[in-house]
Amino acid sequence: MNKRIFFSLGALFLLLGCSRDDLCPTETPKTPLLIIRFYNADNPQLLKAAPAFTVVRTSDSIALFEPQSTDSIAIPLDTRVDLTEYVFFANANDSIPDADVISFSYDRKDEFINRACAFRTNFENLDYSQANPTSQSWIESIELINDTVNIRNQNAPHLNIFH
Repeated sequence: MNKRIFFSLGALFLLLGCSRDDLCPTETPKTPLLIIRFYNADNPQLLKAAPAFTVVRTSDSIALFEPQSTDSIAIPLDTRVDLTEYVFFANANDSIPDADVISFSYDRKDEFINRACAFRTNFENLDYSQANPTSQSWIESIELINDTVNIRNQNAPHLNIFH
C-alpha cells in the first residue's frame, strides 16, 4: 500500500514538474507541405481531377497514398536535402500507367518553434523541372504560383499542373 501511494505521489510530482514548453500541442503547425492543384489544360480556369492518381518519391519507391481521383494534393519535401523527386502517376491502376517525373529544388530554412516542438523546415526559392516527356506522359504544363513554402501559406497552392 505504501509503495502505491509513493508511486502516485511521484507521478503527480512528475506531471506538476512539466512546464508548458515541455509539451508540443498537436495543433502546432509543423513543416508545411507542397500544395499542388490540377487544372484542365484546354480550359485553364477549371480544376480537373487527375484520374487514379498517386505519387511515388523516387528515393524510396513508396506511394504516398492509394490511387484516387483528385484535383489537389499536399506532399512533403525532403527536409534533409535540397531536392525531392517524385513520379506523378495518372491512371495508376492501368497496366501501363501515365507517368511524369518532377524534381523540386529549394533552399531549406529551419525555424525554431519552441523547446518541446523543436524546429520546422520552411522552403524558399522553390523550383521544379520535369523530365523529358515520354509516351506515358500526361502533364502538359506546370505553373509555379509561389516559390516559398512556409507556415504562413501552407493552405494556398504553390504549383498548378495542367493536364
